Amino acid sequence: MTQQSNLLVIGGGPGGISAATKAALANKTVTMINDGPLMGYGIEGAFKSKAGFEIAQQYTYYHFREDVFGQHEEPDYSMVQRGVHESSGTLTNMLDHELQRLGIRLVKGRGSFVDARNVEVDGETYTADNIVIATGTRPRVFPGIDIDGSRVITSDEAPSMPHSPDSILILGAGVIGCEFACIFSAMGSKVHLVDTQKVILGNEDPDVSAFLQKAFDRRGICVIPESRYESLTVNKSSVTTHLTTGDIETSVVLLAVGREACSSELNLEAAGVEFDKRGYIPTTGEMRTNVSHIYAVGDVGYRNTPVDLSLVHVAQAEGRLAVAHMLGQPVPQNMDHVPFIIFTIPMIAGAGFTETEARQKFGEVRVGKYPYGRNHRAHTIQPPVGFVKLIVAPEGDDRIVGIRAVGKDADTIVGTASIMIERSLPYTYLMESIFPHPSLLECLQGAAHIIAGDALSYLDGEEFSFLNS
Repeated sequence: MTQQSNLLVIGGGPGGISAATKAALANKTVTMINDGPLMGYGIEGAFKSKAGFEIAQQYTYYHFREDVFGQHEEPDYSMVQRGVHESSGTLTNMLDHELQRLGIRLVKGRGSFVDARNVEVDGETYTADNIVIATGTRPRVFPGIDIDGSRVITSDEAPSMPHSPDSILILGAGVIGCEFACIFSAMGSKVHLVDTQKVILGNEDPDVSAFLQKAFDRRGICVIPESRYESLTVNKSSVTTHLTTGDIETSVVLLAVGREACSSELNLEAAGVEFDKRGYIPTTGEMRTNVSHIYAVGDVGYRNTPVDLSLVHVAQAEGRLAVAHMLGQPVPQNMDHVPFIIFTIPMIAGAGFTETEARQKFGEVRVGKYPYGRNHRAHTIQPPVGFVKLIVAPEGDDRIVGIRAVGKDADTIVGTASIMIERSLPYTYLMESIFPHPSLLECLQGAAHIIAGDALSYLDGEEFSFLNS
C-alpha cells in the first residue's frame, strides 16, 4: 500500500528538518525518511566538533592566564568526549520531541526512487505532492585508504575518539582541518597540518591567513605548506604518511580533504533527476531540480555560486526556501552575503566580500581595520587577540560590502554587520549608534570611525603585538 503525504523529505539533516518543519507548521502532512541520527552531520560532525571547540577554547584562554591560574595539565579527552556526547544526546532528544509535536511521520531507513513520484523504503512505498532531497554529504576518502576508526580517521570519527592521540597528522588545511588542529592541539596532541597551498585558508585575505598562521606557530601546530599526499603505511602503533615533502610518523592520521554527495543510492535516474559526475544535484534559485516537484537542499545540492555554502544554516535556509516556493510564498533571500564562522583558536568569522574580492569588484573600496588591542573588553579577556576589518564601497556609496573578524566572539561582531550588509545599510549607522560598553562590538564601531577618518588609523602589524610579547 502506498502512503501519501503533501511533502516527502529524504534525509533528516538540517535542510530536511527545516523543510519538514515549515511545511508542518503550514498544516501540510509530512513524511521524513531518514537513515541515521537526526540532523546527520549537523550534530554528529558539526555540533560535536563545535562542542569540542568550546572546551578547547576555554582551556586555551585559561592556559593564557598562567599568571593567575598557574600551570595545569591538558584536559582528559575522554571526559571532554563524554560531555560532548551528553550535549548532543540532549539536542537529538529535543529534535525528536519537536518532530512528534509537529505530527511529522518519521520513517527509519534508506529511500530509493521508484519513479518521479514514488520512493521505496524496505518494501514500503511513499508518495507526495512534492519531494525534498536532503541527504547531505560524507567525508571524501582517497582511493586505497582504509578508514579504521582508530589509526586512520575522518571528521566523522574524530569527535568519538576515546582519547587524544600523542600526535596526529591532518591531511587538508581547509576549514575542517584547521578546526580539528586547534582542538587536538589544546588537548595535548602534537599536530602536523598538511596543506597543498602556500598559505592556510588561502581563499581568505592575506592578513587573516597570516594571523592564523602566527597563532598556530605560537601554539606549536606544525603547518606543512605546498605538500601532497602520496600514500600511507599503517604500522602496529603508528601511521607513516608519505608526502611529496617527506615522510611523517604519527599516532593517528585524520583525512580532511573535502566531502562528497550522498546521492549514489537514491536511484535518481528512475526519477529523472539530473546530477553531475560527483553526485551533486543542480538546483534553481528556488532549490528545484530539473523535475519541477522535486527539490534538493543542503550540501547534496549544487549551487552556482562563487563561495562554498556547505553550512548548516544555509541548508536550513534552503529548506525553508524550497517549502516557501511550494506554498507560493516568495522569500527574498540573498546567498551572496552569507555569514560564516571558522571555529579555530582564535575564531574567524565573516560575511560578504573579502577585501581582495571587493577591490576586484568595486575598485577603490574603503577599509577600516581595528585591532582588539584597542578595545577595553578584549583586555579583560587577555590576551587581546584579534581584529575587525570593515569593508565599505568606494566614495559616494556608504554600503558595507564585507566584514572579517578574527578573535574571541568574532561571530557576534559579524552577526551584527551581516544584517547591515544584507539590507544595504550605510556604515555611518555604526558611528551614530550607542554600543554597550565594554563590549567587543565596539571594535565594529571603531573600524567605522577609522573609515570616516575621525579615529587613529591602523598601524601595520598592530594586531600581532600580543604574539611578540
